[in-house]
Amino acid sequence: MFELAHLWPALQGASVFAAASPVSWLSQAACTAVVIVFLLAYIRGWATLRRDAPEGPGPYRSEGCRRLQHWAGALAWALVLGHLGLEWFMFMSAGPVSLSHYELLRGILSTPIALGLYVAGLGALGVYLSQGIAASARALGFAEGPESSRWVEVGCTLLSAVMLLMAINVLSHFATGRAYWMSSPPPASGADGSPTK
Repeated sequence: MFELAHLWPALQGASVFAAASPVSWLSQAACTAVVIVFLLAYIRGWATLRRDAPEGPGPYRSEGCRRLQHWAGALAWALVLGHLGLEWFMFMSAGPVSLSHYELLRGILSTPIALGLYVAGLGALGVYLSQGIAASARALGFAEGPESSRWVEVGCTLLSAVMLLMAINVLSHFATGRAYWMSSPPPASGADGSPTK
């Protein structure tokens, strides 16, 4: 979610992205530390769930949902770690220069392999969030009844879908040069084809 907010200004162009999304070694180190903390919490959560409910579905609707969540979580975390690795690659290649990062993202995410990996990872992230938030609410003692549990699942699915659509919009901008919505218009050109000021 933080990375989505960081990349969203790119929809208005490289200069807006550079102005709204300054990068530094300190921010990159802090982002890395946050990812590591959440990854350790994810690993600990799954270990606790396996220990407390080794045979049952735990807070999930069924054992199948639990397996799906396990694999969706693994793919979602692969996306997060892969993207973090990409950010470190950009830092090592270009330093803390937002415009250079923008151009590197445009080049890398427009390749079919990178685009396919991001699409698969975002799909897994959508499943992981929609099921995982609802399961976490049940595990914490909220929405334990069938009716309240169903509404929590519907709300989590809608929230996940909105975030997924926003991420696909940003990915489309970097992959194709044009987002589905909220993209900046191309610069106007004069009669001779040169950009007007």
